[in-house]
Amino acid sequence: MGVPIARVFGIEIRVQLGWVIILALIAVIAVGQLTAVDPGLEAAVSWVLGGVVAFGFFVSSISHDLAHALVARRRGVEVQAIGVSFFGGATPLDPTSPNPGDDAAIAASGPLTSIGIAAVLFAISVGIVALGEGFRAAVGVLSVLVLLNLLLGVVNLVPAYPLDGGRIVRDLAWRRSGSERSGWRAASLSGRATGLIVIAIGIALLLPKGDITGAMVALTGWFLILSANAVRDRIKLDDLVGGHLVSEAMEPAPATVNPSLTVDTFAAQLLDGESSVTAVPVVQGDDIVGLLGVGQVRRLRRTAWASTRVEDVMARPPRMTLLAPTDALKGALERIQRAGLDGLPVLDDGHLVGMLTRRGIGAFVQSRSGKGRPPPPGIDESLPVAGPPASEGEDQRS
Repeated sequence: MGVPIARVFGIEIRVQLGWVIILALIAVIAVGQLTAVDPGLEAAVSWVLGGVVAFGFFVSSISHDLAHALVARRRGVEVQAIGVSFFGGATPLDPTSPNPGDDAAIAASGPLTSIGIAAVLFAISVGIVALGEGFRAAVGVLSVLVLLNLLLGVVNLVPAYPLDGGRIVRDLAWRRSGSERSGWRAASLSGRATGLIVIAIGIALLLPKGDITGAMVALTGWFLILSANAVRDRIKLDDLVGGHLVSEAMEPAPATVNPSLTVDTFAAQLLDGESSVTAVPVVQGDDIVGLLGVGQVRRLRRTAWASTRVEDVMARPPRMTLLAPTDALKGALERIQRAGLDGLPVLDDGHLVGMLTRRGIGAFVQSRSGKGRPPPPGIDESLPVAGPPASEGEDQRS
């Protein structure tokens, strides 16, 4: 996911194009703050300093997510790439560990890094203040960066999943009880409680003077509750797929497509609601080089199908990973959801033997739970699910 911009310690850094808007907003806010601190600051200088603040915050955000990745590596988790998030936004590339203690350390490393950066910048700003009034602009830049990093660290410690604080709550409850299900239940409860508190604070700010800030705070609380409900639905889904293997739900002997073919070769079949095919591996020689799914096709105009090659829109590694028939179905589903894809290829001893799709998992679960029952939360066995738009709306060559 995202556009690769650099490689640090062997880890590829990827960012969403939406960061352009975010950094522009931060620059505008910074200019307002700097002008308030130093009214005599020239407009051109204030905009340059605003750009410095935006760039500084971007580097700080990279440091936050890079800390997750480096700690994950020290805990034995392979990390090839990271997606830089914004104030707690989750990405499909977020490193996680199946060990609750290790995962808690990974989750905590990001916020602690942000708070540490804020502390260092604050110390530097105090030293610059001692140099005199001539360095007021520099102090203003550092002050804004201190505030932004402090917010980045503190917001991520809020005990509501998918924020780092919610992960920590889940991991601590998981480690204490020995049950991952108990951990998710704790994360759901803490997220719902946090959401209600945030809504109450927002209403308290909104009612006296109709402050728009209060409305935004209340809306944030509502989103936290929605996230908590999603965690609750995840628990139900885990109960249905737990204890089963990928081989039980995969579609055997899947069709494949060459990267040089045009999208219209498979587009109609992928979008056909009656077809069992919602994703096909892209194969070049003996290698699986990508995946073409409903999510990629739907983001193309129908008139562009005949002129667009599969290799131009397919999902590539590291976003696309490979499964084995003996992998746990629960973990495989999580990998599909985190990647925001319609499915993943299944290999046995290096040979393609199947395709595990969201629709296939939905059909498997429905067959085991009895006909006539509604599909499990998060899966629709009759309609292909392309995953979150925020994950898919990237450079499709990722």
